[in-house]
Amino acid sequence: MIGFPVGIFVANGMEWYFHKVWLHEFPSKNRNSPFFTHIAHHKRARLNDFHDEGYAESMFKNSEMYNEKSALIGLTVASTVFLPVAPFFTAGLYYGIWNYWKVHAKSHLDPEYAKKRIPWHYDHHMTSNQNANWCVTKPWFDYIMGTRVLTDVSDTETNPLAIKMPLWLEKRVNRTARRLLPKAFAKIDKNTQTDQFNLSQGIEVAL
Repeated sequence: MIGFPVGIFVANGMEWYFHKVWLHEFPSKNRNSPFFTHIAHHKRARLNDFHDEGYAESMFKNSEMYNEKSALIGLTVASTVFLPVAPFFTAGLYYGIWNYWKVHAKSHLDPEYAKKRIPWHYDHHMTSNQNANWCVTKPWFDYIMGTRVLTDVSDTETNPLAIKMPLWLEKRVNRTARRLLPKAFAKIDKNTQTDQFNLSQGIEVAL
């Protein structure tokens, strides 16, 4: 049974990696890549206050949706290799992949939902630096890797797990996280200050 939450955690890491490397770094250097459509998604969201009507369209009528869904289907199929030996882990991966699509699509059709429920992804699109805040469903790996940038444009989560909990427990979680990941939090604090300065000056970091 422990395999299921482990699968969800690994899926969050996959979310961070594929978003950062394959949807940003690779297409920014290879303009002919099919993943370059993700850059177009960023531009549209930026111009429409996070809204992207493409997520209401069929994948067979929208190339961006086709590429995104095809990639997720491919990851799901690839994850099946673990099914015979780790069924609960595989189920966690399946859930993580499905939840990514569900949350991502809903957020871009309902920006207010994004601001309140997944502020890290709203920040990814709407602040000065779109090369940060790589996670979508939960910000776990952004905290682990030091790529979370906190802003005032969304309802920022109050702990790295982005889970509601009693205040006394939340304080312990926050202290423990900073103690276990000092370098990551140093990066987060520094990049957050930089982002706030850039926003005040109207500076945008290029994709």
